[in-house]
Amino acid sequence: METHSSPLLKVENLSKKYIVKKKFLKKEYFKAVDNVSFDIHKNEIVGLVGESGSGKSTIGKLILKLIQPDNGKIIFKNKDILNFKGKEEKHFRKETSVIFQDPRTSLNPRFKIYKILEEPLIIFNYPKKDRDKLVRKTIIDAGLDETFLDRYPSELSGGQRQRVAIARAIILNPELIVADEPTSALDVTVQLQIIKLIQKLKKEKKISFLFISHDLNVVGMLSERVVVLYRGKIMEKGKTKDILLNPLHPYTKLLIQSLPPDNPKNRKDLENLPEIEREDIEGACIFYHRCPIAQNECKVEPPMKRLDNREVYCYFV
Repeated sequence: METHSSPLLKVENLSKKYIVKKKFLKKEYFKAVDNVSFDIHKNEIVGLVGESGSGKSTIGKLILKLIQPDNGKIIFKNKDILNFKGKEEKHFRKETSVIFQDPRTSLNPRFKIYKILEEPLIIFNYPKKDRDKLVRKTIIDAGLDETFLDRYPSELSGGQRQRVAIARAIILNPELIVADEPTSALDVTVQLQIIKLIQKLKKEKKISFLFISHDLNVVGMLSERVVVLYRGKIMEKGKTKDILLNPLHPYTKLLIQSLPPDNPKNRKDLENLPEIEREDIEGACIFYHRCPIAQNECKVEPPMKRLDNREVYCYFV
């Protein structure tokens, strides 16, 4: 998405690590997110892709202030959210929302759908006379009819529950939604329905999305730009079409190589890269231990290269 306006969200040098082992006078850490930077503009969907354990969900939690970073900044509407307190904090919660992967665990099983959707309105002090109208309008916006409001989550199918989760995410009219693998627990037909619903919401409500997924096919259908993540570090980022049709980083190529033969259409033209396993070296490129084209240079972390509105972290592009 080409624009000269300030981004809605700007992540700068974001890092998060966890203690995995404590020894006497020594601690061992796992770097979940390591010096990550990207932005999201208004009315834009940015895809965040990578294997399980790459740090995607951690980034989503950091952006939503569900956990605190060790380093870096998260700028929302030109203000650092890490400094938010009181009214600013509450306003930020209203302007951002989340769609979780599995609605079976994110929807309260004791509440009927009406109560689930009404709850955010109560928290943010919406007048009682306005709440009923908003609840009924939002369930329709999510592709369900008002009869669903009198049901419990257990009475709904997986796709219907995810539509309720989406309704809850949009009911306060947020500007940014973090969608964390919202289609991965659904079958292919329902996945497509949810993708079309997200596209519709973006167009009609001008909502921006950070769409987190391991599925490049889904990201390819939804996002304007994509960030490719591996072990907490960015490997490549740029326009989705450019990256899917002409991946430059070896890791991105391996991801696309693993897709079904007809996705993307140009997969047959990619070099068939072998899977490699070698010993990790401290200070090396994070992908060194698996990279099929690694050389001695790669024993030192590569700098970022900017090529045609794309950023790639590799010596050999």
